[in-house]
Amino acid sequence: MSDIVGAPGCCLWWTVLAVLIAMACGLLLVLGQRGPEDAGGGTQKAYVEEIDQARQQLFKGQLVHTDARYMGLVAGAEPSPFQVEVLGSWRQAGPGEAQAPVSAGAQIGVKLRCSGAGVRCIPLSSERQNVLSKGDGATWMWDVSAQHAGKISIALTVTAYFRDSDTVLVEKPPVTTHVDVAAPPSDNGWLSWVKEVWQWVTGAVTSLGGLAVSVSTIVALVVMVVRRQPPGAGADDTATTEGDGPRPRARPVRGRRAPRS
Repeated sequence: MSDIVGAPGCCLWWTVLAVLIAMACGLLLVLGQRGPEDAGGGTQKAYVEEIDQARQQLFKGQLVHTDARYMGLVAGAEPSPFQVEVLGSWRQAGPGEAQAPVSAGAQIGVKLRCSGAGVRCIPLSSERQNVLSKGDGATWMWDVSAQHAGKISIALTVTAYFRDSDTVLVEKPPVTTHVDVAAPPSDNGWLSWVKEVWQWVTGAVTSLGGLAVSVSTIVALVVMVVRRQPPGAGADDTATTEGDGPRPRARPVRGRRAPRS
């Protein structure tokens, strides 16, 4: 009798357990279908919205930079300056400058990449600066030098970042310029010969250690030789002076009178 009474209760418990298992599976299925932004409380969605809003706040600015074609790079010479300006407003580019539109209204990063034999681009300013409004402007400077003659490439990249992060809002395609580096001028005249002789003399003096002569002694000797008159010039000048001048008159010689007789 007890077995008959307990059978319905057992079926009821199994029914309840099956319902709970079905509800748990449905809950897991729903959670699995939700995206990462929903699981994280909408953080990812909010981040995407902030990026989109920051891009919409960008406005058209101006990029003004040195025209690399007119830098006049010479191998082994002093570095030439390369300047970049990102402006919120527009201005007329000057001689030797190039200009182009660029996105502004954010933190701007500017990079200058130089490629070629012996070329160096040394930055003189911070890579990233703020150009947040139309009244803002920022300037970047580099020293560009080359050790060998030939062709080099100079690539300029301008990037707008989201706040102070590494997230890129927009990046302008690189502005690449191919530049010819001139060979250093050569001088085959007498000044070059004098320079070579002087370098040889100073080198010889240095190697001797100053035991026999010194550079100052050689300079004094050269000056003395240059100032010295050619031989015979003094005698000729004296003879000419004496011949041209008036000769002194000879005094007459008076004889004695004869005695009177």
